[in-house]
Amino acid sequence: MDKLKLSPWELLKTVKIKPIEQECLDRVFDYMTDKDKSKPEEHRSKIGPGDLIKVLQFLGLKPLKSEVNLIIWEVDDDLDGYVSKEEYQTMYKRCISDQTGLEPRKLFNLVQFLMYDKTFKGRVTVEETLQILFVRYGRENLDSEITAIFGVDEKNEDGSEKEITFGEYVDKINKRALKEHQERMKARRKGEVARDDVSNA
Repeated sequence: MDKLKLSPWELLKTVKIKPIEQECLDRVFDYMTDKDKSKPEEHRSKIGPGDLIKVLQFLGLKPLKSEVNLIIWEVDDDLDGYVSKEEYQTMYKRCISDQTGLEPRKLFNLVQFLMYDKTFKGRVTVEETLQILFVRYGRENLDSEITAIFGVDEKNEDGSEKEITFGEYVDKINKRALKEHQERMKARRKGEVARDDVSNA
């Protein structure tokens, strides 16, 4: 079937998650659902506000309850105040297939960082990101993706491997997203100018 005729939900079904990505996604989901022991029984297998608060605090942030509720609301399709495994998977597929830069990414950025941070220590190194980045972007784009996260220098001045925190990671990712959005807007304006030139010819 022509992809142009598919609905957004049908298109999502065509998005494939590689086995290594799914393994990391499952590990992170299990980690994030296990933080708030006071959750109602019916929501024990979901990510709730209490879980997110504890994870973000561990990563060095001081989130407001309203901020955490917004993170959940962005992906909470059934509006029960929690993120189910299905909503979690859908969120990931939406973000990795998004070509517009408009998909909400607050939860995605957190999940992505934790996918890199295999031992949940709160910091990630270049080496820890290589597997996921290679699987998703391929060898030809690997270096540019590493630079986007860690900068030009992959090691510290003393030769040790550079590590970044979640806060530093989000800052770099957001700056990159803003730059890409500005480039898309610039390209769109150029396209509009070109069309105007043709119509006025």
